[in-house]
Amino acid sequence: MERTLPLRTERTAAAWLGTGLVCWLPLLGLLTWHGWLTLTLFGAENRWQQLLDNRPVVSGRHALHLYHATLGAQARRERGSFSCFDPAFQAGYPKTPVFDAGARPAELFFLLTGKAPRSQAESLLAAPYKIGLAIGCLAAPLLLLAAVRGAGLGLGAGTLALAAGILVCWGTPGRQLLEAGDLDLFLAGLAVVSGAGMLIFFHRAPGFRSWLGIFAAGCLGWFVQPLLFVLLLPLALVYYSSVGCKHRLAWHVALLFAVGGAFAVNCFWLLDWLAYWWIRSPLQGDVFVLAHRTFHTLWEAPVWGEPCERFFAGVLLLLAVVGLYVLNENQQRATARLFGLGAVGFSVLALAGAGWEPLARLGASRLLVVALWFAALPAGVGLAQLACLSVRLLRSPLRAAALASCLACALCLVAGKSLGGFMSRYLASTPLLIGLTAEQLGWVKALQENTTTEARILWEEDADDQPGSRWTALLPLLTDRYYLGGLDPQASIEHGYACLGRHCLADRPLESWSEAELNDFYRRYNVGWIVCRSPAALACLKSYPEAQPILFVHAGEPRYLFELKSRSFVLRGQARLLEATTSHIALADLVPDKNGNIVLSMHYQPGMRVSCARVQIERESDPHDPVDFIRLRLQGPVARATITWQPGR
Repeated sequence: MERTLPLRTERTAAAWLGTGLVCWLPLLGLLTWHGWLTLTLFGAENRWQQLLDNRPVVSGRHALHLYHATLGAQARRERGSFSCFDPAFQAGYPKTPVFDAGARPAELFFLLTGKAPRSQAESLLAAPYKIGLAIGCLAAPLLLLAAVRGAGLGLGAGTLALAAGILVCWGTPGRQLLEAGDLDLFLAGLAVVSGAGMLIFFHRAPGFRSWLGIFAAGCLGWFVQPLLFVLLLPLALVYYSSVGCKHRLAWHVALLFAVGGAFAVNCFWLLDWLAYWWIRSPLQGDVFVLAHRTFHTLWEAPVWGEPCERFFAGVLLLLAVVGLYVLNENQQRATARLFGLGAVGFSVLALAGAGWEPLARLGASRLLVVALWFAALPAGVGLAQLACLSVRLLRSPLRAAALASCLACALCLVAGKSLGGFMSRYLASTPLLIGLTAEQLGWVKALQENTTTEARILWEEDADDQPGSRWTALLPLLTDRYYLGGLDPQASIEHGYACLGRHCLADRPLESWSEAELNDFYRRYNVGWIVCRSPAALACLKSYPEAQPILFVHAGEPRYLFELKSRSFVLRGQARLLEATTSHIALADLVPDKNGNIVLSMHYQPGMRVSCARVQIERESDPHDPVDFIRLRLQGPVARATITWQPGR
């Protein structure tokens, strides 16, 4: 049977509430420190104002998450599903859980606040997103604390483990997740660790609290990132095979209901996730992969961060080995096995993601932060055991403290400069980019004044991922226009075929396009304006006789606006587009061609329905685009028809 650490090493978890206030001060200090670092994410000055105003976060993919969260929350409120058809980008694409998992936490924040833009006139409502981001960051120590308490660590080792976990949060691996907008992976990693702790708690003290902990961790993990939470299942099975035989049938049934109930709670969106998995395509763009995979190159891989952070990670893993040995010697073998396998397994995946391209394209290197969180708990035990050992050897706590101080001073003398830079990032975090620049706002105004909703705007994707360059995902909310490109340069769905970027148009070099092919492309996608910046795109448009330059902005990101001849969203037949929103596409004055068809310059999705009984909706295959267009079949003129989309049908 498992038992807790000896009293001379640690207090048991049951003694937490019996400790004095002085013993709680370090823990309260850690929580306050983490809260301060979270607040500094939103600026060096006027932090509260920047947190609560409606200026969007434009670092990483935050703008994309805000855009999709706006659509998803509105769709959930109107139709009961987070999925919807978005006609504003890429000739229409299904906004489903398959694409942009990072928007899911934000969708929940919008629903909980009861606020989301319902019309274009309300523009951006970014405050709930930023508040939700702050709450997600603040949840980190609480979830780590749940794992610590569930694992049965005492106050001393638990406080040390929590401190190590917070250091991991604000190190390069954790900071990169927050900077990129991967709050889903950040919270899912914490849910995996806390779920492991709650599983141990349910073994040590079966009851409603421990059962509720497993259920809550499962609900969070399945909601934010199911693919990551699935990786916990093998670890849970290993632990279950070790301790399950010590419990009665009721314990097994309760555990099954906790795990299955968490999955069932998320079925309302997981069904869409499974139904639309087919729209995924291989991740676009180049990914970093080590040229040589040796111990030296893996140890110096950028995934670890700076040299001091690599040293910290190494010390943390070594302390974790000590802690795992202590747990194993104290008859807590199953606990040691669970956290040891978690730290090793996620570390292997992270390092494999740095050296193997298939895993690199899946972003496996980002799992290092989960591995370090798994290592933080046994590292706290190991450090506490070493502290107790030093007290016993030196026969005085004061002597042990003096020795620790001497070691710290020696470390400062040897690596003072590097250590100073390492510690400075834990005094205040680097603020996120908040708000659009004057140049970006100028483009918003220029597009509003020089374009209309009669055609799409082809926006050239930036070749380099500069900070704040993905703000273009907000363009439909800011301008009420339709776009090709600008949603996400690395969109991993088939609907991203028709885009301009990296000197290519629709994955073909610009110089290989003939004038006739360009005419056909612009007609099929109803391109009325083009915003470009690269010399290749500029040269292609200058040689295209139908493109007229109407605007040039020479600034930090010089761009040109070209206008093409007037186009139409109707490729065959006749119709007037009244409105295209996430809820419906309204058409008027429909007149079919001689074959009884009307073809729209919009992508078809399974589940589309037409309100008029005289009109049938079908697929119109395209020889180039992997996604079909919409074809309406009708026998004669129709005054009005409305197309809607129901996910999962």
